[in-house]
Amino acid sequence: MKSRFNCPAEMTLSLIGGKWKAILLYNLRKQPRRFGDLKRHSPGITAATLSRELKELEKSGLVQRNPIGRERIDGVEYSLSAKGESLKPILYSLIRWGIAHQKEYVLGDFGMAIFQKS
Repeated sequence: MKSRFNCPAEMTLSLIGGKWKAILLYNLRKQPRRFGDLKRHSPGITAATLSRELKELEKSGLVQRNPIGRERIDGVEYSLSAKGESLKPILYSLIRWGIAHQKEYVLGDFGMAIFQKS
C-alpha cells in the first residue's frame, strides 16, 4: 500500500526506522539467519516483536523468508532481498556515524557485537 510522504528521507525512515528494524537489517547484512539466531543477536527483543518486525520488513520487500529443506518443520531463514541489499551503504553510514559520535550519546559500549564491515 502506498502512502504520502513529505520527503524521500521520511519514506526511507518509515521502512527502516524504529528500534528494531535497523538492528535486524544489521544482523542480516552478512548472511541469512534463522528466527532464533536473530533473537539471540537482538538483545531485549521479544519473540512477538521479532515476528512482527520481520513480517513488516518482508512486506516492504527488504527481507525475504526462505524455507529450509522440504518439510515444514525444517524451518525458515531470513535474508536481505535485493532491495534490502541496496540499503547496505545507508546502514554502514549510520554505523560509522554512530561509532564516531558514541562518546556523546552512549553510556559504556554498545550492547551489541562489535560493528565490523565485511
